[in-house]
Amino acid sequence: MIFFKQNYLIMLDKVLCVRKFVLAILILSFGVPLSSAFADSTPVGFTNAISASSPGGNSTIPQLAVSGNNVYLGWINNAAGRFGAMFAKSDDGGSTFGKETDLGTIGGAPDNIRILGSQGNVYVAWQSYSANKSSIAFAKSSDNGTTFSSPIKVSDPSKDSAFPQVATYGNNVYVVWLERTTGDVTNVLFAKSSDGGATFGSPIAITDHNGTSGIPKIYANQNHVYLMWEDNGAKNFDVFLDVSSDSGNTFGTPVNISNNAGDSGAPQMAIDGNNVYAVWMDDTSGNFDVLFSKSTDGGQTFAKPVNVSGDTQESGYAQLAVSGNNVYLVWTNAVTDKNYDIFFAKSTDGGQTFSQPLNISNSPGASGWPQVAVDGNVYVSWVDNTPGNFNVYIAKSTDGGTSFESPVDVDSNGGGSWYNQMAVSSNTVYLSWLGGVNGSSNIMFSKSTTFVPEFGPVAPLILLVSVLSIVMVSKISALKTQV
Repeated sequence: MIFFKQNYLIMLDKVLCVRKFVLAILILSFGVPLSSAFADSTPVGFTNAISASSPGGNSTIPQLAVSGNNVYLGWINNAAGRFGAMFAKSDDGGSTFGKETDLGTIGGAPDNIRILGSQGNVYVAWQSYSANKSSIAFAKSSDNGTTFSSPIKVSDPSKDSAFPQVATYGNNVYVVWLERTTGDVTNVLFAKSSDGGATFGSPIAITDHNGTSGIPKIYANQNHVYLMWEDNGAKNFDVFLDVSSDSGNTFGTPVNISNNAGDSGAPQMAIDGNNVYAVWMDDTSGNFDVLFSKSTDGGQTFAKPVNVSGDTQESGYAQLAVSGNNVYLVWTNAVTDKNYDIFFAKSTDGGQTFSQPLNISNSPGASGWPQVAVDGNVYVSWVDNTPGNFNVYIAKSTDGGTSFESPVDVDSNGGGSWYNQMAVSSNTVYLSWLGGVNGSSNIMFSKSTTFVPEFGPVAPLILLVSVLSIVMVSKISALKTQV
């Protein structure tokens, strides 16, 4: 198997052995004709879905960023003869998108793109595969995505590197990724640019062991840079945090946040001032649970983890959002071998206690890829195959997450929708996803207008096309990480 290659939507994070965690694995299928009955269906409160990618391509893994009235989309085109790291932007809030831009190449087929927009600058990192090795590429735009610099290599080209993440603060740009040395050994590497992404310094090894590190997360605020990942360098898999207080020049000793007898993985974090919030999945109880912990001293120490899901079924792949003293969590919860729902819990005391989990999707099908955002209201999006194909759904809470209005089916074109991305700004919700259209996979986009989900879903629940998914039980598979 070629290292770091992915099968369309699922990136195999070979870091955490799962004994019995059962989740929906969403597999993209091609060649299924669209039904005209779905073609003109418009979701209540959202614009008609538009395609930002060119027709006839094979697009994968959309990324979404919003800055002011600018909406940025990044993705990978895997069509034969058209491999490329692609970008498109809208300068009218997502009403229209300009022509897609190929960001160029550093010598190989691209994968795993990440984008970030800030104050007129757009930063893009991806991996480029060539000559049996994968390198980390980076390109920058200083004019809101109109033009981009030629891509440069951030990683050591003699090493095998993949799964980049990017953050920025001021004129500093930070990139973190995984590097493989021998066998299945992977470590976390980090590089910094002090000139806005024009050049990068030599990579720093955050971990250096003979074990396995998982896909890291990164956040930057003022002179602090936070890195979080899962790691089995010592024994079982645990979740670690490392912090730099000098803008990424040096890092301290990693803190073991989970620090228990079971395997922990798929961490996510949020930063608010000196508070660091962490959520992950852990199987110490005998099945995977969603655990949460908080640091009030910038990540030096963490409180005892709270079991938020508290279920005998498998729970995992959580996402979180923080607003003031409120913490919002969503995750995928196994109900049966073929039924997975999206659960939600909130804390109003900064993460000390959480509400009883609420089943938001509550459907007979498989729900996955939850996203959560807060901007006055609380929004949760996911994909669900109850209509027959996977469609993108979103639900809104106007009471801080105590209750949610009926979900809206945002994309019901009949071709299937996967890998939803969500951003919220000034009470406008922006959604992007991978959609099957006329036998190809396109990058789709929609944004909210009035968003009145109490009218309910508008898509018919009639199965008109073949099911484009396979629900797979994997008792000894590697953990599939949402990154």
